[in-house]
Amino acid sequence: MDAIELRPLALGELLDRTFKLYRNHFWLFAGIMAIPSAFSVPFSVYFFSMQSSAVIGTAPTPKFAIGMGLFAFSFLCFFWAVYSMAIGAATYAVSEAYLGQKVTVRAAYGKVRGNFWRILGVVVVALLRAVGMFILVAIGMGIVVGISVGVIAAVGRGGGQPRVIVGIIMGLIIALTYITGIALWIVWSLRYAVSIPALLLEHLGVLAALRRSVHLTRGRRWQMLVAIFLCSIIAYVGAIVFQGPFFITMMLSARTGQFPEWLAYAFAMSGAVGGAITGPILLIALVLCYYDTRIRKEAFDLQFMMSSLDHPAPAPDAPSPA
Repeated sequence: MDAIELRPLALGELLDRTFKLYRNHFWLFAGIMAIPSAFSVPFSVYFFSMQSSAVIGTAPTPKFAIGMGLFAFSFLCFFWAVYSMAIGAATYAVSEAYLGQKVTVRAAYGKVRGNFWRILGVVVVALLRAVGMFILVAIGMGIVVGISVGVIAAVGRGGGQPRVIVGIIMGLIIALTYITGIALWIVWSLRYAVSIPALLLEHLGVLAALRRSVHLTRGRRWQMLVAIFLCSIIAYVGAIVFQGPFFITMMLSARTGQFPEWLAYAFAMSGAVGGAITGPILLIALVLCYYDTRIRKEAFDLQFMMSSLDHPAPAPDAPSPA
């Protein structure tokens, strides 16, 4: 069992511990994420099988498009329900492994049993709030773009060199507005990044977990943004490695007018394998961010040490204090 060393972590140390946990407990995390990844296989097979006619040049009918849309929406709802359980199981697994406890895939999923609706509630509420903020940001960006277009049009009536200069300046303003708006929205959304760890490890309600996440992440969101960005890049690179060859084959099949059925199965299976292998990295980083913020703001490392001194060492399968 690994020694426990709880202390504030710099960004590099946080990433190092993320990959150390991932490497030392690879089969545990891959097993947890294999379940939602497996559920995505039937959808991917069906989707690409139905798309084969479009790939070889046959235009889809309106009925087909509506059916695919309804099927995709139904699947996404079901998939997010399963994925929410996987997030909860991964949260428990990371917590137990990080605090030096023994954990299995079955035990991790067993601990989220009975918390399904609370986990789903956190995901839904956080998503709705993020969508609402995105709409507000989009409105603000639209106002800036509208003003910029109006200025360009007003200056353009005079023609000449000023029109070109003003056009360049307004173009830069529009680009910076989009970049800034998206960056601020992402950072704002990170308020809820550790909601599920707070919900499960502190036994909070849905709204209390969201408020707790807002408090814990205050002042740490830019560091979390960098960590999440780097972990997301790794996940996308993994997806490219596993699915890239089959995607290229699909493009070549489109040019030749043929779409073999095995290609849909291969593409779906490779995506599932890639998701199970690379998906846990981001979840590990988020749980470590949760503990890091508690250590910095609440001296959780001292609390855990005192708890270890006041109580006898727990059995390997006993839950850790959180």
